[in-house]
Amino acid sequence: MAAWIIGLAGLFGGLAAYWLERRIAWERRGLAMPVSPTWLIRLRPVLVTLAIMGLSAATLTAEWQFQSLNTPEVQPSEHGRVARTVYHVVLVALLVLGTVIDLDCYLLPDAITMTGLAMGVLGAVIFQELQIAHLWVDWVYAVPQLRGPYIPVWYDQYRWLHALLWSVTGATCGAGVTQGVRWLSRRILGQEAMGLGDVTFMAMIGSFLGWQAVLIIFTVAPLTGLCFAIAGRLLANRPYLPYGPCLAAATVIVLFGWSWFWAETRSLFSDLTGLGIILAAALGTLCLLLLGLRAYRQIPTGIST
Repeated sequence: MAAWIIGLAGLFGGLAAYWLERRIAWERRGLAMPVSPTWLIRLRPVLVTLAIMGLSAATLTAEWQFQSLNTPEVQPSEHGRVARTVYHVVLVALLVLGTVIDLDCYLLPDAITMTGLAMGVLGAVIFQELQIAHLWVDWVYAVPQLRGPYIPVWYDQYRWLHALLWSVTGATCGAGVTQGVRWLSRRILGQEAMGLGDVTFMAMIGSFLGWQAVLIIFTVAPLTGLCFAIAGRLLANRPYLPYGPCLAAATVIVLFGWSWFWAETRSLFSDLTGLGIILAAALGTLCLLLLGLRAYRQIPTGIST
């Protein structure tokens, strides 16, 4: 199974890398100089293909060898597990494409985000076993060694409807939270820090992973953003980095460590107080990052103009 999935990922990656180069060239038409250095532009199609194949292999290893998606309440069939892995391989490929074009052109085109959103929703409805967590589960109801969490019966009776609601709710949550973050960033920094592409990008991610994962990703993303900002400043002297790659990196971290993240947070998703705690943590880390960025920009450089 692993060989043919990675092989298909390589074939898709090669075609996607070719399309990506044409798209980047079209987006940068009329501009004097590309953001990326010349040597990187020449190697980029190969690097994109290798990145997609590498992340596909890592996804297979995480989900099958390390059981990264193993949770008590979600138990797909063997066929469902294979379909879910392929589903996530598609997601990580889209994350790579979005990251590369966002780093070079500072945009996330609808050709990636909206196509990915449609694939996320349609895949969920067609296979009906791709969710990493149910739409809602009451873990407050659970009693250790006596009874498990409360799971609504209709989830199993109407699997297509549950899958549709799970995916659409994830997409809606991703878009809504990102739009709220855009507003908050504009208020703190005094300028636009995120674009509409980030909104649709997060909607795409939510359609593949559900609303619970979206909230955890938003808690992790500011930390990955800080790492990206430091690396970009030290290695490439880039004063500004797009937020799309930060969201993509946080998505991979949460996907690969889902069983741990879910075990630590699942009770919080069962009540409004818990959801408030998660949202407060996400907004708190984001505010600290934005305030730090604002303070960093105000440090005098010692260069007279």
